[in-house]
Amino acid sequence: MFKRLIIAYFFLFLFISIYFAYTSITFTSEILDDLATKNAKRLVYIVLDQNKEINDQAILSLKRIVGGEIFIYSKAGDLLLSSIKKEAIPQALKKLTKEELETLKAGPIVKKITLNNQKYRFILFEAKLTKDISAYFGILLPTTTEEQIKANLIFGLIYTSFAGLVFMLVVSWLLSRSITQPLEELAEETRQIGRGKWKKIPEKGPAEVKSLARALNQMSQEIKEYQQRLLEAERLSTTAQLAASIAHEIKNPLTSLKLASEILCEFAKNNPTLSKRAQMVLSETARLEKILQNMLAKTKKIQVVREVVDVNALVKEVTRMAENQFKARKQKFTVELAEQPIKISADPEKIKQVLWNILNNAWEATPEEGEIKVRTELTEKGAEIIVEDSGPGIPEDRVKDLFRPFYSTKPGGTGLGLAVSRQIVLFHGGELILENREEGGARVRVILPPLSESRD
Repeated sequence: MFKRLIIAYFFLFLFISIYFAYTSITFTSEILDDLATKNAKRLVYIVLDQNKEINDQAILSLKRIVGGEIFIYSKAGDLLLSSIKKEAIPQALKKLTKEELETLKAGPIVKKITLNNQKYRFILFEAKLTKDISAYFGILLPTTTEEQIKANLIFGLIYTSFAGLVFMLVVSWLLSRSITQPLEELAEETRQIGRGKWKKIPEKGPAEVKSLARALNQMSQEIKEYQQRLLEAERLSTTAQLAASIAHEIKNPLTSLKLASEILCEFAKNNPTLSKRAQMVLSETARLEKILQNMLAKTKKIQVVREVVDVNALVKEVTRMAENQFKARKQKFTVELAEQPIKISADPEKIKQVLWNILNNAWEATPEEGEIKVRTELTEKGAEIIVEDSGPGIPEDRVKDLFRPFYSTKPGGTGLGLAVSRQIVLFHGGELILENREEGGARVRVILPPLSESRD
């Protein structure tokens, strides 16, 4: 790319130089023609004023003043007088053509002719010999001065063009490097990202290149997040298939075990020790059945049935039912709802499920007499449900792991709550963000698009 720019600059400058040289020489030639015509006419009238009649003496006098050969033609175009002997007059100058006579009616004519390998300027114009008689004057002037001026002009243009070309190459090299080098680095960084090596592209170079790097960084980040979501969705799908398979294998033996435990409890009711053991088996069997049902419910394929709902109403309903749970552990539970209703298009039961999972995690993470806050806001990003607790917070290196299926930091946890919750939020076109509070504890933000941006 760098070489292409240099070549393009070179040919552009070369074209401009040639065009400038051509126009300069053309304009110079026209100026010299006009100047020579005016001088010739002025000198002819000076000689005519000094001589009462045009004769050989007057012609020779005019030749010395003008510095060229003199020709006088009649109105019909025939040669009357000349400063050159008749036998030496070129054929082209012995008589004026019809085209020249027609052109002379509009004004002077300047022609470039070559005689004996030497270039001349031949000027034709009309002049009055007397008050009543007029004729055409022809003056043949050598173009030595003009050729010298052109030669000097060409030399000057070549010198200037060469100097300008060198300057242009240096400047274009610097400019090209300032643009192409960052672009080449940008292309290499993009290829690295294409190979799966995710990293931030340095934002350097001209403003346009910086803007492109910034856009690529944003795009790569979004692609990375999208890829991560696809992986999570794939893991969750695999988890659902695995859970369904396990449930199918365990369900029948578990049902038989539960039935056997009930029969054993009936037979052992007269033996306190044996009855206690049988009840324990029945209780654990019921617990296993409940765990299995819970796992199946969480890994069930997510289906969203949207309707227009008020976020404040959903949060109020869930927090009202969860209030006693927090009071039992003497935890301070506060709810702050936005003043105005926040309408969204969502599946209310799925959003409640997400909120229940988040509140349960906050309840388990917060010690007794701790504090949990729930609030709703309408921000630039959308409708937000924010849950904050005063627990120990989340280790920074485990934030992303918490969204992985079956990953849990709690004893006995299934590790499916946050994974499923995030998938539900993503299905609604939103975000679920985990972060630590500066004052301690964790913060969970559920961001959902407002009604105008939600998809039905």
